[in-house]
Amino acid sequence: MPCVETRRSDYENDALITNDPEGNVTLCPGGVPSYNAMDYTPEEFIYTQSAEPQRYEEPETPASDEPPPSTEKSTDCPPPDAPEIGTKVPDGKGTKEIVSYQLIGNRCVTQYSEISFPQQIVDAIPSVPQVVTTGTIAVVATASAAATPFLLRIVRPLVKQVITRVQKALGKKVVTLNLSQKRTNAYREKRNLPPVKWS
Repeated sequence: MPCVETRRSDYENDALITNDPEGNVTLCPGGVPSYNAMDYTPEEFIYTQSAEPQRYEEPETPASDEPPPSTEKSTDCPPPDAPEIGTKVPDGKGTKEIVSYQLIGNRCVTQYSEISFPQQIVDAIPSVPQVVTTGTIAVVATASAAATPFLLRIVRPLVKQVITRVQKALGKKVVTLNLSQKRTNAYREKRNLPPVKWS
């Protein structure tokens, strides 16, 4: 009886014998040697032909004096997208500063130097122009917030006078309110009600 290729487990699919030959087991019940014969099916052979010669022969190109372009990749050190020298890089232990770039073989290696803790504190202090700019913005913002009520008290009566004069110039009748009417309108304004139209 010849040797048989099978799977270790009975429950596996029989198609695995051809699809996954690494998991196959060869069982030889007798001491008779056997082998797997070569699969010879002449109908499935693919015959190739040699390429046909060209009609016209290409002229030979004369040798140029310039050397051919090298196929090796030129390594730029530092690469175009690398951070500038002097850039601070935080790591788990502290802060490092990029000192230089060094080309070792085909690889560009970044050289770092440790920054001491006092130097980190000095670097964190803002410069004089930054302090002046921030202080100026704070002073202007505070002054404008404090001056707003005062300016409104000055501007409102001026705007009312200008509107009244324009209405008189256009020939519209300007209604002047007495003290009682002014108080009524002020009360309604506090309650978010429209003012009474006095004729």
